[in-house]
Amino acid sequence: MTTAPLLIEIGCEEIPAGVAPVALDALRDAIVRTLADHGIAHAQTATALGTPRRLIVHVAAVALQQPDRTDTVLGPPARAARDASGDWTPAALGFARGQGADVAALRLIETPKGPYVGLDKAIVGRQTAAVLAEALPALLRGLPLPKRMRWGREREPFVRPIHWMAALLGDEVIGFDFADVRSGRQVHGHRFLHAGAVEASADLATHLAALRGAGVEPDPSIRKALILQGIESIAREVGGTWATDETTLGVVTWLVEQPGPLLGHFDPAFLAIPAAAIQATLRENQKLFTMRGPDGALLPVFVAVANTLTPSSRPTIAAGNARVVSARLADAAFFVKEDLRMPLAERAAILGRRTWLQGMGSVGAKAERVRRLAARLAAQLHPAAAVDIDRAAQLAKCDLATRMVFEFPELQGTIGADYARRQGEATAVADAIDDHYRPRFAGDELPRSGVGSVLALADKLDTLAAGFALGLQPTGSQDPYALRRTALGTLRLLGETRWPSTARPSLRAAVDLAWDEVRRDVVGCARPGADAPVDDQTGFDPSVGARTDTAGRVIEFLRGRLEALHAATFPTDLVDAVLAADFDRVDAVLPRLRALDARRSEPEYLPLSIAFRRVANLVRKAGPDATADAVDPDGLQADVERDLLDAVATASARVAACVQAEAWTGALDEMARVKPAVDAFFDGVLVMADDLAVRRNRLALLRECAHLFEPIADFGRLQG
Repeated sequence: MTTAPLLIEIGCEEIPAGVAPVALDALRDAIVRTLADHGIAHAQTATALGTPRRLIVHVAAVALQQPDRTDTVLGPPARAARDASGDWTPAALGFARGQGADVAALRLIETPKGPYVGLDKAIVGRQTAAVLAEALPALLRGLPLPKRMRWGREREPFVRPIHWMAALLGDEVIGFDFADVRSGRQVHGHRFLHAGAVEASADLATHLAALRGAGVEPDPSIRKALILQGIESIAREVGGTWATDETTLGVVTWLVEQPGPLLGHFDPAFLAIPAAAIQATLRENQKLFTMRGPDGALLPVFVAVANTLTPSSRPTIAAGNARVVSARLADAAFFVKEDLRMPLAERAAILGRRTWLQGMGSVGAKAERVRRLAARLAAQLHPAAAVDIDRAAQLAKCDLATRMVFEFPELQGTIGADYARRQGEATAVADAIDDHYRPRFAGDELPRSGVGSVLALADKLDTLAAGFALGLQPTGSQDPYALRRTALGTLRLLGETRWPSTARPSLRAAVDLAWDEVRRDVVGCARPGADAPVDDQTGFDPSVGARTDTAGRVIEFLRGRLEALHAATFPTDLVDAVLAADFDRVDAVLPRLRALDARRSEPEYLPLSIAFRRVANLVRKAGPDATADAVDPDGLQADVERDLLDAVATASARVAACVQAEAWTGALDEMARVKPAVDAFFDGVLVMADDLAVRRNRLALLRECAHLFEPIADFGRLQG
């Protein structure tokens, strides 16, 4: 089989940085899929490279021709193919003629619908270049691009106007037309650094060398490395370190074809602006990088990445960026000055005029609910910090009414914390204002203090309860209000925060409290007699008040997210068994999973699991009505029954002590001591005895045994 390399390059006007990598991946996948769909042999992997102006896909080896093949073609049913005398009917003769075959080639073919007449037809493989010439226009037309545009009188839409297309299979040009451009073997270099055309080559090394000679670095990973190298060099020059910003680095990589990092300066007086505001201004408006000094404070410098950097242009580009930076920072300084004219607390009144969710009132109403909920959570989780928690709750949302957050919404919380410090609030209060949005995303840091943890928990629980009350719960892949992310943050706060040793955070009770606050405000959800408000004095007592359907749905949603969270690390049946036992104490779920997972690797685990699964399954299948209310010691007929009762009684106190101390491995060890008595019980007696009283008593004994491992896991759900 003869092969040749395939090169496709699509040259455009500058593609947006957020779209270019998506378009490149889509083009690569579409080309590989097209080759496979047409039965064209090719190398397993394709190389995708690109810049803002070009999308390049290269396949190292592609067959020059489709393989010959034989297709089985069906004709009429057998009953319609021959007449009564056995001669071919006009239907059969017409079929053979239409296929260009002799009637002698017809044969009987069995199908699920019965016998048909057909023939084997030899298909000669087409030239790959011809196949691709037909397929590429449709391929480009069908790319799943997030944005398309039309230009001039051209009716073919694409992500940006196309200027050139190179399509080579070895030395052969794959000729096709798309968007009024004819494919060929010429491409273009850097827009400003190389004016002429460049001869494309299907040999990737040759093609990349030609582009680099024309001022283009086509490999995004190399461009990224060059930018990082330049940033680090400038950092050493100014005696600082890069304020790490991987997101902006990724964007800038797709803004330039030949990156040229350079140093710029701004007036140190601007350092009076909050550091986060400076970084946001430079990052969002100009895609610049900032530097920190040895003390962690921002330096009055920035790094710009130019696309046309030359020795003569360096001073001009640096000065131009500095002028724009100064103007932007002057705006930011004005916003800060205006914001600080009003105490943060006074902005709470403005929040009352801003809608949060339709049906749930204003942002001010949400802030007040969060404040009330935080106070009730604090009574259980962090009573010593109740005053700071209340003050932080009063101020937490106030920066939403500032000019700076209006300009940069991503600074909510951060700006509020900065303004709070400037206006004399306690450090714990200021930190909590920033922390109450944490964790903002998967892998984000948790709040730094208990004050921030309580406030963050209250804020997220309120969002979940309100969202579900209004019917905004996620469906399928749709989650416009980011409730899945909010749920994950809630679970991390409950499960990973180091709460005081006296605090036992209950998921169910916390959701009940949140719903109790929400139902006062939600429009159309509060129903007379739905349930009584939870007693403020009771705090986290889960026995107070019956949950409504809304609270129950929130709890089930959180359970699902908790299951998804741990299923990535632990076997599915193990996660199911542990959560089925209990997930109210989220902080205890992971330690139980780890203890049981570690025990699974031990040789004695399997027989222990089998014995406990048998106990759990018998109790479940029998049901509560078939079991005595309590074990009657006088009704035990065999020594193995009495031995099991004694073993369970001895282990119960020890297991309870281990559970209280959250020594889950120790609890499993104590449970394992009961196994010999369980085995002897099953070997010595028939549980489902004919005598109803004996059967009910034995089931009650097994239920007492099952109570031993209920705090750990539902062993009946384990697979092995």
